[in-house]
Parts: sequence; structure tokens; C-alpha cells
Amino acid sequence: MTGGNESCTAGPTSMSYLTCLTYILEEWTGVEDIGDYLSYAFYILWLLFPLVVVFVLPGVIVILFYVSILWLHIYKRKNEIKEAYSHDVWIGAREMLATIWDGHGRIWHGYELHGVENIPQGPGLVVFYHGATPVDYIYFTARLHIMKKRRCSVVADHFVFRLPG
Repeated sequence: MTGGNESCTAGPTSMSYLTCLTYILEEWTGVEDIGDYLSYAFYILWLLFPLVVVFVLPGVIVILFYVSILWLHIYKRKNEIKEAYSHDVWIGAREMLATIWDGHGRIWHGYELHGVENIPQGPGLVVFYHGATPVDYIYFTARLHIMKKRRCSVVADHFVFRLPG
């Protein structure tokens, strides 16, 4: 049994860190062969990982939607006084949300934007497809705002305005 100042590497044979952790867990819980239980738990986790990913992605997107809405609500309440003296009080909120959504798109989906130089300086029309949620449009506007400091307006189906939040 390892005592207070002893380590798994001290003694006649040194152990790997995982073996040492298994040894400590066996002594702490009193369960023999805990390594078999842990390997079974890791196997089940590996087996169910695709289901976890399927349910985590929509959950993260919904949470990010509501965090964005909450951020804008707090930002509006905090800057009501400044609005009278500033020409555009929403610049900070746009920058923050564009950075959050662009980071989510890059990390989770590997989202990239190519051909931005082909967008004209004046008005233009960008036609795109979106699936069940309009996240690709959000990623597009966030990346466009970061790269070109331009805003993009949208023409959407009435269903989009029925989404909660």
C-alpha cells in the first residue's frame, strides 16, 4: 500500500502512471481488478460516442443561441445611457458575438470563407442553402464581419421568426 509520502515509482519496480492510478483506485475503493471495470467503461464510452456527438452538437448550438440573446439583452441594459451620446453603441456587441460564432464555426465545423474578395463594395445578393437551423448564415455573417467589417442583412422565411428567442 502506498503511504503519504511514497510514490508508485519508489521501490524495486517502477510503474506507469496509469498502472499507479489503477493501483491507488483498487486500494481506495477496495475493488479488486478495477482495471477490467475501467476498460469496460471506456469501451462503452467509445461505443456510445457517436450518440453523444449527435446529441451534443444541437445542444451546444441551442445553448449558444440563448447565450447570444442573453448577452445582447445584458449589453442593451448596460448601455442604455451611452446610447444617447454615442452614434452606434452596438459595435462592441457585434464584435463579441461575431468572435464567439466564428470560433464555434471554426472549431466545431472547420468553417472557412473563400471568395470574400468577389463581394462587391455596394449592395450584393448572397444566396445560400440552410438546413434545419440557419447556423451557416450565422457563421457567414460572423466571418464577413470579422474579415470585412460589413454587415449582411437577410431575407428569411416567416418560420425563422417563430423560433423561440
